[in-house]
Amino acid sequence: MTDSNSFSDSLLNPKEFTITYELVPGQGSGGKRVDGLLEFARQAGEDGRIKALSITDNPGGNPALAPVAIGSEIQQIGIEPLIHFSMKDKNRNQIFSHVYLYQRLGIRSLLVLGGDFPSPGYYGQARPVFDLDTIQALRLMDDLESGRYPAKAKKKELLTGESLFKGCVVSPFKTTESEQVWQYVKLLHKVRAGADFIVSQLGYDLRKFSELITFIRKKSIDLPVLANVFIPSLPVAKFMATGRVPGVLISKKLIQQMEDEQASGNKQARLDRGAAMIAQLKKVGFQGVHLGGNNLNFSDIGYMLDRVADHEKQQGEPAKEGYDFPIRNSWYLYPIHASGTMPQAKRLQPGTIPGSAPVHALSHDLLFTERLVTGRIFAKFCLFCEGKKYRTSLLTWLERFIKRLLFNCRMCGECTLEQAGYLCSQSGCPKRLVNGPCGGSRKGFCEVFPDRLCFWVRVYGRLDRKTGLITLIERTPLPPKNWALQKTSSWINHFRRESCLNSKGKVRAKE
Repeated sequence: MTDSNSFSDSLLNPKEFTITYELVPGQGSGGKRVDGLLEFARQAGEDGRIKALSITDNPGGNPALAPVAIGSEIQQIGIEPLIHFSMKDKNRNQIFSHVYLYQRLGIRSLLVLGGDFPSPGYYGQARPVFDLDTIQALRLMDDLESGRYPAKAKKKELLTGESLFKGCVVSPFKTTESEQVWQYVKLLHKVRAGADFIVSQLGYDLRKFSELITFIRKKSIDLPVLANVFIPSLPVAKFMATGRVPGVLISKKLIQQMEDEQASGNKQARLDRGAAMIAQLKKVGFQGVHLGGNNLNFSDIGYMLDRVADHEKQQGEPAKEGYDFPIRNSWYLYPIHASGTMPQAKRLQPGTIPGSAPVHALSHDLLFTERLVTGRIFAKFCLFCEGKKYRTSLLTWLERFIKRLLFNCRMCGECTLEQAGYLCSQSGCPKRLVNGPCGGSRKGFCEVFPDRLCFWVRVYGRLDRKTGLITLIERTPLPPKNWALQKTSSWINHFRRESCLNSKGKVRAKE
């Protein structure tokens, strides 16, 4: 292992175009699959063009060899591991433990993501964790590295190595406004939470790729971006087209083209298509590509990278029909401008299905707004009930009855109804996300329950009609839940916190 991080050195160098490749460990601690991954790593290390090998963390929600196992061996081979760090199986204590582990091992690059919902396995469905979302996890790592947490500990006592190089993920390939806007909003929040680089979801729509770069430039995000280029075989492409891979969309046109290629016996076609995509994405403005695929060996990757070099030597551009496959009726944030100038974002249209949100908002203002006499009276009543156990129990029962009836409330003790259009994320979102959706939705529908609209798509439909992109970006992300408050009264907790803040002369907290 070298002292420098070859991956971050390459990605942060504007003169380099960085290549990473994704390895997928399977079940079991050894065997031909693991041997094949390590042999790929050896060849990649000798070739030198791949700067990091990313290692998935239980992809598809299925148990697999922990990425740190392969990562440690790849590191010994002499190539930088990029560990996928998913939230689905870790609570915040485990996140701390893993950060300490990677520091101990000298593993420096993480790709922080939510992860796929656990698949049924041993004795049925595993319980998903999702204790923190990706914004909160990035903030945790940033606070730990900066010494902001724990307050009494010195950084050198907790983290002995160099800072982690933390990546985040965004999907520019959503087909509806309600999905796509949230993706861009969450990207800004991840960047502010401490992300060091960005990786896109896989897709085949060049305009969507370009739109991501446009958004990043317009928002003055000074982070390198890798485009995800996945090279599927025909059976895998057909499987992905069914919607069973969360967040991934493949057009019928691409499937038809791959079927024609197979019928003609053109085995190199998918590699040529990948090379054309990479050459064009480099021109669009990406700092590199995050490669992946199935049934590929290193000679396939070497051939594809050689073809990229050939494209760069040629005059003109490869025909878009060979690598550009948009999904019909997709929504785009930026309209096309023939002049080539930087386009302006469309006016958003949230709040199309407000439902009962306006009524709930009025009730909230009456009960939880200090400037109204009703809010001051309700605050005194709740704090009065806190004084005795039987009064607390009675108020908690009343809150549970009302909110269960209206919102299917789970009594988490820290109510987020106001921030979610008066919908309960603890009962409405399978991952219980409080700061926006994951990337697994498909055409507006939930990754876990495909017959239901994504919870955050529903929230978008209940926002105030005047809500714009800037408004959503300026919203402060919610902190992690304090699970010690579960099954307690959020009304009492709210006013107790507010009373404590007021006693210190601070600004009142919102519910």
